[in-house]
Amino acid sequence: RGFVSLFLPDFVGVYGLDHFDESLDALKLFTPFGSSEFGIRPFLRKDLKRTLKVMQTWSRDSDEHVRRLSCEGCRPRLPWSFRLDALIADPSPAAKILENLKADPSLYVRKSVANHLNDITKDHPAWVMDRIEKWDLEDPHSAWIAKRALRSLIKAGDRRALAVIGAG
Repeated sequence: RGFVSLFLPDFVGVYGLDHFDESLDALKLFTPFGSSEFGIRPFLRKDLKRTLKVMQTWSRDSDEHVRRLSCEGCRPRLPWSFRLDALIADPSPAAKILENLKADPSLYVRKSVANHLNDITKDHPAWVMDRIEKWDLEDPHSAWIAKRALRSLIKAGDRRALAVIGAG
């Protein structure tokens, strides 16, 4: 278990770039044993559109680890990894993934969605607000994500973010 979670995803990220399908299948296979979020990032950098298309299907997977990978792997500002400049400039290519996970039953996945959206608020707060304001915030899972996703904006006193959490 430790070997898979520590080494194999990174190996795939370094040496598997010329074997797209096999490499992404491997990362999906490895992720329940430890996350492959660092291994997927070189694929996003090399071919963002193609990689995100696969990750969109992962966002509907029955395994919570795979769903989390679909979101965590494309976080624009994932700690301890390189930034995904294309997604910092324009987060919309990852929007379908976030939308698929906006009410995920798994807390593990919801934390990733909230962190991903909070990353985006650093550069595109209105983009995040425009989406969250359309969510059904009566759903406790969506409301949980919204509150945590907007934490930086709430801390800064953003009126739109405060209104979402009912603080007016």
